[in-house]
Amino acid sequence: MCLAYTPESIFLMVYFRDQMKNKSSNELRALAGWERIALRLGQPPGQVYLVTGHSSAYTASLIIGCAAGQQIAVVDGAMRFNSYLISRIAAWLDLEPKDLLSRTHVTRSFTAFQTEAAITTRLPDFLQRRSCGVVLILGLLQTYYDEQIHVHESEHSLHRVLQTLHRVKAQNRHVLIAEVDVENPPEGKEHLFGMIRAATEVTLSMQPVDAGYELIEQRSIKWDETTNPSPWSLTGTE
Repeated sequence: MCLAYTPESIFLMVYFRDQMKNKSSNELRALAGWERIALRLGQPPGQVYLVTGHSSAYTASLIIGCAAGQQIAVVDGAMRFNSYLISRIAAWLDLEPKDLLSRTHVTRSFTAFQTEAAITTRLPDFLQRRSCGVVLILGLLQTYYDEQIHVHESEHSLHRVLQTLHRVKAQNRHVLIAEVDVENPPEGKEHLFGMIRAATEVTLSMQPVDAGYELIEQRSIKWDETTNPSPWSLTGTE
């Protein structure tokens, strides 16, 4: 079937494309500091980043990942990924939405056990087949805050997940964990966010500024002989 486009329909398509681009442009202009991180994701060595500070951390991590020009593996535990958002980001970056979506590979998890399986088992297998340079984890703790997983189980499961992400990093891939530090986490799980923060090398904190938000970079303090070892050390020496 052949579609015939009238001048009116062509005008509407161009109008809505421009409207989408303008909306995306406004949102991205409201976030400062993402460009330098996106540039860094195109170069070795790999690092583990935590993007946090505001609920827009999920969108910020997607912006950075999309702008890096790499294939992206996304594990979405917060139900924050959608193709419409990627299309808006593509419009602002002057990329073809179809091309950006084709190099973005998404899996979703609805329970903590699915999250662990997605990251510790499925992700390494997938990365052997695909040359993804960037891995995005959206809402890692969302499933761990569920009451169906006990505190002890969540600690050990999260530890295994973080160890896997550091092995992924060792392959010169960049890992971005987008997570919001909630004000009232479930009782007994208040320390889980701290576990993630301690395991990341760079924290990108979204701080409010006049025009919107700015990503402030904070680097973790490296352990040395004068530092008490972490009880959840990722070196395997716990």
